[in-house]
Amino acid sequence: MLTLHDHPRSGNCYKVRLFLSLIGKDYQRSFVDVLARKNQTKEFERISAFQQVPALTDGDISIWDSHAILLHLAHKYAPEWLAPMPHLGAMYAWISVSTNEIANSLQPLRLTYVVNSAEAAHHLGVNEALLDVPGMERRTERVLRRMDKRLAENGWLAGTDTPTVADIACYGYTALAEEAAIDILAYPAIAAWRKRIQQLPGYVPPGLPVATATQTN
Repeated sequence: MLTLHDHPRSGNCYKVRLFLSLIGKDYQRSFVDVLARKNQTKEFERISAFQQVPALTDGDISIWDSHAILLHLAHKYAPEWLAPMPHLGAMYAWISVSTNEIANSLQPLRLTYVVNSAEAAHHLGVNEALLDVPGMERRTERVLRRMDKRLAENGWLAGTDTPTVADIACYGYTALAEEAAIDILAYPAIAAWRKRIQQLPGYVPPGLPVATATQTN
């Protein structure tokens, strides 16, 4: 049985919950209360090297980082979600966009809206006085404009006929854009792409329990 170490408000955890549902894999959820610092233990460090969620236990293997987990799951259980050549490079490039551009723009911007400034600063590893919300807003607009241009030209980010891991990687926080006060209708190609993902068999929305999962504390 797979075990997902999870927090329901995390966009990175949501990516993994969504992908597990899309590929029909049963798993159990272990809630990690990151706001209460329950992730900052030696026990959890043995599962997740940087004490971050999500982390996945698959038998004797522990994988941390949402993108590493998505790729592990795809390679082991759902290879149809991996882009074929010549689209493989584009798939990895857009996973990198999620890891870098989105993680440094939309992801922290949304955090400033869903928790207080002190908590946001703690999770971002900066002094509260150094929170640069206008900078996050500018970077968010830039990455969403680039994504919108790509999706206006391609149905899926890797340029494939069907979705890949890259789409799920970038969808996690894009699905939560409204929580960062973003009007997604200003990005019509992204809005249409989000609807395509929402229509996939097995789709689950963010923040809700998954019927196939067993939650543990």
